Amino acid sequence: MEGKISVTVAGRPVQVAHGASAGQLLKGFGNGRLVAARVNGKPVDLSCPVGEGATVEPVLADSPEGLEILRHSTAHLMAQAVQQLFPGVQVTIGPAIEEGFYYDFAAPRPFALDDLPRIEARMRELAGLDLKIERLEMSREEAVARFAALGERYKVEILSQLQEPRVSVYRQGDWMDLCRGPHVPSTGHLQAFKLLSVAGAYWRGDERNPMLSRIYGTSFASERELAEHLRLLELARQRDHRKLGRELELFFFDPVSPGSAFFLPRGTVIYRELESYIRRLYRRYGFAEVITPELFRNELWQRSGHWEMFRENMFLTSDGERGAGAPDYGLKPMNCPGHALIYRLEKRSYRDLPLRLADFGRLHRAERAGVLHGLTRVRAMAQDDAHIFCLEGQVGAEIDRNLQMVKEVYQALGFGPPKARLATMPDKHLGSEELWRQSEAVLAQALERNGFGYVVNRGEGAFYGPKIELYVPDALGRNWQLATIQLDYNLPQRFDLSYIDASGLPARPVMIHRAILGSIERFIGVLLEHTGGVLPFWLAPEQVRVLSLSEKVEPYAAEVAELLERRGARVARDLRNEKLGLKVRQAELAKVPYIVVVGEREAAQRGVSLRRLRGAKQESLSLEQLAALIGQEAPPG
Repeated sequence: MEGKISVTVAGRPVQVAHGASAGQLLKGFGNGRLVAARVNGKPVDLSCPVGEGATVEPVLADSPEGLEILRHSTAHLMAQAVQQLFPGVQVTIGPAIEEGFYYDFAAPRPFALDDLPRIEARMRELAGLDLKIERLEMSREEAVARFAALGERYKVEILSQLQEPRVSVYRQGDWMDLCRGPHVPSTGHLQAFKLLSVAGAYWRGDERNPMLSRIYGTSFASERELAEHLRLLELARQRDHRKLGRELELFFFDPVSPGSAFFLPRGTVIYRELESYIRRLYRRYGFAEVITPELFRNELWQRSGHWEMFRENMFLTSDGERGAGAPDYGLKPMNCPGHALIYRLEKRSYRDLPLRLADFGRLHRAERAGVLHGLTRVRAMAQDDAHIFCLEGQVGAEIDRNLQMVKEVYQALGFGPPKARLATMPDKHLGSEELWRQSEAVLAQALERNGFGYVVNRGEGAFYGPKIELYVPDALGRNWQLATIQLDYNLPQRFDLSYIDASGLPARPVMIHRAILGSIERFIGVLLEHTGGVLPFWLAPEQVRVLSLSEKVEPYAAEVAELLERRGARVARDLRNEKLGLKVRQAELAKVPYIVVVGEREAAQRGVSLRRLRGAKQESLSLEQLAALIGQEAPPG
């Protein structure tokens, strides 16, 4: 038919008028949740015209793709409200992120939390006006002229660095922003949103650039989803490991050593217990523990490739022996080069492999001050780090063993099944692309063989090889990347590592890098937030607290405590002349798993009254029963 074209809409072939938009073709889809379209696999605005033979699919607000579009549009709404309320503020960038959005502003003064209700109220007014959101395409030169006239120097800078001759601008009412899109059709689609926090951020993430004022927010397809998200955010605030670290006297930070935690006695118990658990597994899984230096001459980092690929993340220094000039030492950010030196120390036979070396050595990474975050992003850390040197034919079995170790550890620590990603070749890398593709295929096959579904994390491999990244879900549904397994053919070559094969000829080993907990600091932070500080008995810094009801029973309370200490428990005594309710409450706030109460009746009967932190009813036990119960709380491994 004249003036008609053939397209496929939501899987159904149809004839439509030439020049019809995606929105016209999808009218009626989604019961009001339609926010964009996917045309030939690419997300576009609903106003986008559709050509002959196109495939058109709806994008709904509650889909992952739709939610990202919704949030990006809400960031624009926020920026419009800010510029209306605060004349002279310049906009920079405002992307959607995993759980919401942010926008960075160049403002005469930083925004404060007190500003957010006012900004949010103006956003609701603009949403109520249902302003049409239009895409305008123009030459880069025209866009530069428009934003320069508005005094938006950051937008001009962005435009000056683009290569495209034409760019897109989105306009809503009298406000516009440089953006690729797509966006929702109008501001009326933006109803369920909340502004959350403010922060500082350097322009382009570079501390040499001006400091900007960042506002974070979130939005959802419905008020119900928003309310649930805000409930989880409140739970996350209550479980924030930095807050728990102070309350439970586990660790602290001091500006004299930014990004490095001071572990207090109670926190050190958790740290050492985790190390002990992993050491027990090392014996079972065939790892030998080593200790390597923290400081190496730069020749080592040049050989390993860190000097070329990782130098900006290293702390460098000099001992002055070579005179003034460039630093000639580096604190180690990773253990692998030191383990390569251990391997090279003696001649190896194929019969000696696999060689599994483990190391809890301190690592240091020059993280920028702006990204440091409690224990989950630090500059000084230790990992349950290990490197396996093996034959080509042993690679699959070694990866299988370590994936089994991952499953065992996270099940023992109370986490759900880990989720996997395969991180592939980054732009900056060692070795040939062909070798990378082969290595990626080996890791993919291992994941499939061990029952892991996975997604590909493109370009996020280490510079020396691809890696399996394992993400652990916590009690609030967040996924934390902790364990990694990396396959490396490059460092053995750079260190000229070899073994004598069965025919008597030299051959190159393969190197597997792996960590199960990852950074122990980071893992403790994640575990605290997952458990809310209520740790398994074997990890609790204080496992039992004995409370006396009066001075008369203090000797018996001391006897009970000594008995449990002889059974290996970490026990504290509360013999103060205070009310029992206060003592119990303080023990509960300290997250003590077992609260043992002794009064005159218990002393006479040679028993105790036991309260458990995890909610079981109070129970009466004999001393023998209590000791047996403690004995059952053996650590895993």
